[in-house]
Amino acid sequence: MIKAILFDLDGVIVDSLHYHYLAWDHMFKEIGGSVTEESIFLTEGMNSFEILPHFLKQFKVDLPEEQHKKFIEEKRKYFRQIAKLTYYPYAFETISELRDRGYTTALVTACARKNMEMSIDTEHQKLFDFIISGDDVPRSKPNPDPYLIAQKTLGLEVSDCVAVENAPLGVESVKNAGMICIAVESTLSKKYLQKADFIINGIEELPGFFPRLKR
Repeated sequence: MIKAILFDLDGVIVDSLHYHYLAWDHMFKEIGGSVTEESIFLTEGMNSFEILPHFLKQFKVDLPEEQHKKFIEEKRKYFRQIAKLTYYPYAFETISELRDRGYTTALVTACARKNMEMSIDTEHQKLFDFIISGDDVPRSKPNPDPYLIAQKTLGLEVSDCVAVENAPLGVESVKNAGMICIAVESTLSKKYLQKADFIINGIEELPGFFPRLKR
């Protein structure tokens, strides 16, 4: 029986990925390159320290490895400066409804904890029984680690959990963890989300999957 619903953050709850694109592109232009917005969508879920070498190779730009840490810190700082974040319609209302029905909820995000704390205020963080950020895991998505750590911390079995994602690497992470995945078609079309068990248009459709639990 499903007992817990695990949520990704960017692209599921908060509409932030355009600002991540602007931050990456800003930093790449400073070293003589650029990135595409689609590349941000397709690598979402990876840690920034894994994304950077991938982008350097993809967009044919050189940056000495000893400068990677500073580059990423500056990228994150710039993101926090420019981001004007909004939430997907009914995101928090949906999560509240699912909690009222008796489900445990967790936030499983690849973003840095500082970015997570900027994206969701303290009051809304209370909607989650557990929060894990990209700073807290040894291996990021598409590895199963983020979801398995959340599942074990909650004291549940893999079969007790469903995860909500919006990106291919996130979906892959959920499936690698052995969980059911519901993908939200918010940033990429269905053709990129085919590994998910279910695909929905928006987070507000989630309650239709989950009956009220006995308390």
